[in-house]
Amino acid sequence: MIKKEWVKPGTHISCVGADMEGKQEIDEHLFASTRVFVDDIGQAISVGETEIPYKKGIITEDQIKAEIGSVILNRENGRVSNEDITIFDSAGISLQDLITANYLLEKAAEKEVGLLTTL
Repeated sequence: MIKKEWVKPGTHISCVGADMEGKQEIDEHLFASTRVFVDDIGQAISVGETEIPYKKGIITEDQIKAEIGSVILNRENGRVSNEDITIFDSAGISLQDLITANYLLEKAAEKEVGLLTTL
C-alpha cells in the first residue's frame, strides 16, 4: 500500500493492478490532492483504484480530470506544474490496448525498426 505521506510533489503514479472491485494499492486519501486520469470513468469508479476513494466520498466523479484519450489528443492538460501529483488509473480496456499496439506496430514499420516475426 502506497501511503499518501510517502508521495512527493511532482510524482506520477500509474495504477494497473487494482482491476477488481475492492482491490486497493494506493492510500485513498492521496486522490483528494492529485490530478486523476483514468482510461474509462465508469469502469474506474466501479473496479479501478479510483473505486475506493469514490465510494468513500473522498473524491467525486467531477474531480477526475479526464479520460486518458483526452490527454493524448491534447484536449485536456495532464500535468500543469512540476509540483503536480498525478495518478493514471487503468482498469484495463482491451480495445485501447489493441489500438495502441496496432499504432506502435505501424510506426515501427514506417521507421523500419524492431523485429517482426511470425510464430
